[in-house]
Amino acid sequence: MLCPNCKSDMNDCTPKCNCGFEISEFDKVLQIPSERNGTVMDWAKVISPEALDRINSLMQSFTTKTSFDFCLVTLPMASPRSPREFVFWLFNRWKIGGDQHLGVLVLLSMQERRIEVEIGHLLEKYITDDEAAGVLQHHAVPFFKKNDIDNGLFYSLEMLGKIIEHGLSEEQSNEKQ
Repeated sequence: MLCPNCKSDMNDCTPKCNCGFEISEFDKVLQIPSERNGTVMDWAKVISPEALDRINSLMQSFTTKTSFDFCLVTLPMASPRSPREFVFWLFNRWKIGGDQHLGVLVLLSMQERRIEVEIGHLLEKYITDDEAAGVLQHHAVPFFKKNDIDNGLFYSLEMLGKIIEHGLSEEQSNEKQ
């Protein structure tokens, strides 16, 4: 993962960055459940029950196909930190994708009107954080502008999954040759 301040590589193995930022700084100010409870945590209560089923199914299918972890969190607000910092902290606190960080965390923060993504370090060969943010911008935001949270989340998560699955498939195909 990249430090939210200076963009240097860091994770729980290197929890302090050269700029002085420490992951533990978030622990002091962010109060959330200490354990992850499922694939989708709709703490902002913005996803309809039908969409929740579709999104859960989509994300579980991705995990089954790839063995990579995929998680979605909605928040009423990320304050007192930015959504970008919050997604970074939560990804590391929950160890999305295990010790190898083979996972993706998408965070929607309603008050800040932001959708953010954190891609595990080893998955960045398939899609970087910046590329994933572009996917969210092009596939979620147009729906959000129409107040359609359900489809914005579904189609952006679907596209992220497809990109990663394609990269994995290409890699596996190249290894067989």
